[in-house]
Amino acid sequence: MSERSGTAAPSVPRERVDRDARTHLLSIEDLSVLIRRPGRDVAALSGVNLHVDAGEVVGLVGESGGGKSMVARAIVALLPEGSEVGGAVRFEGADVLAMDEAALATHRGHGAALCFQNPRGALSPTRTVGRQLTDRLTTHQKLDRAAARESARQLFEAVGIRNPARRLEAYPHELSGGMAQRVMISLATGCAPGLLIADEPTTGLDVTLTGEILRQFRHAADTDGRGVLLISHDLASIAPICDRVVVLYAGTVVESGPATKVLREPAHPYTRALLASVPDVSGRPARAIGGAMPLLPSPPAACPFAPRCAHATEECGASRPALAGDGWQYACFHPQTGTVTAPPEGGGKPARTATDRVVLDIADAHVVYGSRFGSGGHHALRGVTLQVRAGETVGVVGESGCGKSTLARLMLGLNAPSSGTVRLAGTDLRAPRGKKLRRLRTRARLVFQDPVGSLSPRRTVADAIGEPLRALGVPAAERERKVAEVLARMNLDPAMLRRRPHELSGGQAQRVGIARALVGNPDLIVFDEPTSALDVTVQAQILDVIAELAGDASRGSVFISHDLATVRGFCDRVVVLYLGRIVEQGPVDEVFGNPLHPYTRALLSSAPSLDGAASSGAILPRVELAKDLDEADATTGCPLAARCPFATDRCRTEPQRLVSYGAAEAACWRVPEIPALLRERT
Repeated sequence: MSERSGTAAPSVPRERVDRDARTHLLSIEDLSVLIRRPGRDVAALSGVNLHVDAGEVVGLVGESGGGKSMVARAIVALLPEGSEVGGAVRFEGADVLAMDEAALATHRGHGAALCFQNPRGALSPTRTVGRQLTDRLTTHQKLDRAAARESARQLFEAVGIRNPARRLEAYPHELSGGMAQRVMISLATGCAPGLLIADEPTTGLDVTLTGEILRQFRHAADTDGRGVLLISHDLASIAPICDRVVVLYAGTVVESGPATKVLREPAHPYTRALLASVPDVSGRPARAIGGAMPLLPSPPAACPFAPRCAHATEECGASRPALAGDGWQYACFHPQTGTVTAPPEGGGKPARTATDRVVLDIADAHVVYGSRFGSGGHHALRGVTLQVRAGETVGVVGESGCGKSTLARLMLGLNAPSSGTVRLAGTDLRAPRGKKLRRLRTRARLVFQDPVGSLSPRRTVADAIGEPLRALGVPAAERERKVAEVLARMNLDPAMLRRRPHELSGGQAQRVGIARALVGNPDLIVFDEPTSALDVTVQAQILDVIAELAGDASRGSVFISHDLATVRGFCDRVVVLYLGRIVEQGPVDEVFGNPLHPYTRALLSSAPSLDGAASSGAILPRVELAKDLDEADATTGCPLAARCPFATDRCRTEPQRLVSYGAAEAACWRVPEIPALLRERT
């Protein structure tokens, strides 16, 4: 292995490199990356081999820390400074790691474009997103300003951004996380690259938009002949569009092959455990993998998964298995056979009984945001009525922009309703002022979507968890005791108390966030996409923690998520939001098993499963909505009328209200007719 910042010799015979260069758009051969840090070395990648052909979509999967993003960075020569690199990364025959700055400037964007996982960190905060995109288009596609702006508008429209012409003038901080991710995808695809690298491109996106975005990657491969390397922990979503899948563990490839084989009948125990960690919208629970991925100081001499593997023997701990097979390869001395077995149906759903005590009562709440673009405003919530009782967990689902985050802020007293009331623990949130209001707000706590970003980088874990207790005036000695107790409840080592956020993994940071929410013994905990930024195995572990907390009959929980499978297996009741209105609500098994509203049916139709089809699609007829439109199209009548395949003139003019249909309620007058309409279509 040799240190290099611009030159290197390939570690494979020249004849093989030339043959691969002619065959593959991208060829990564024997790639090793050793990151040297004071007092610690990390073998980020060890002998990685993979390739991507033109017109092919390859999925790269594995847990956080496995090396997925390091592979992406190597393809565009953006490895950490001082990294020691061995092997070759060849794009159209040229070694990327040996390119000079001029060649790299062309390669980055036009040759290979990287869609980053953290869109806000990749976008310039001082320039509008439209200017950033038009600059890319003028540089890489040689368009003039007028043509670049029109192309930018079309790219925004293609990824589902409402009112794209107006959004071109927005700055990154004015966009939601899902909106910023869509802008990032537009920036990558707008360069017309030969290879598109998508690093967790659907994080924070709802199921319908996830499907649309992933279909665009498939279209780019099939129609434009681009190669696509799709890095994701969302195995169910990428299953239908990938040709091949490569599984990374601790910087090594443990399995690779056709997607249908790897995702349905995996041979490596790690791949099987990874798939068992994925929940399903049918109600099948996830099964967490015990232990954690190691950070290796040098390339592994034995199987790196052996300490976590139920099938490991002395042989696994003594030597490292090589990739075996042709086309479908796996590195395991004891490969498994057959499909992945799942836990018993409903085995992961906690048994809970709601009490009569109402901890949150929202009545006919409206929220209107003022507009910086002139008169008028954005009507984020429209007449929402919702109760949460102690001992129950209520799920809130819907597409990006439906009002989920506004509803969370309303529950926490961070937003005041424009009209209507919000009562927390029996007290109207608009009544108290000053210190009384701050103390009341401690009765409701939020667990954030971004676990690391939600923690102050200057505070230790002990300070972060103890903050709510300081707000309540709890003495220092008692604070220390309570912090230690809740840390133990989160299964975190006491040594964590001295660490700061950058020293925590994503799962550890989220446990700290949950501990901070729990330590003050609140009446209500709101979980806002608490697992969307985590890989599937850590998701399963965090959901086990949340399920244990939700079983406490002394408090209520609200679980806001794009992940319908998690909501199905975790919540008691579910509320479906669309453009600020509740369109359906009821017991989660009733709503998911027998959806009433066309919008709910469409969401469940889009929910992915590992067999490459919608989980509910085998039971429920598929409902397709028209493309998302601007909010102005939903100001009168039913908000879904412009997109609904069952809409009539009555739907466009007559406001819809929630009506009981058995155990559930839906805001659609055509509910009794929809089953017959679906039968006619099929």
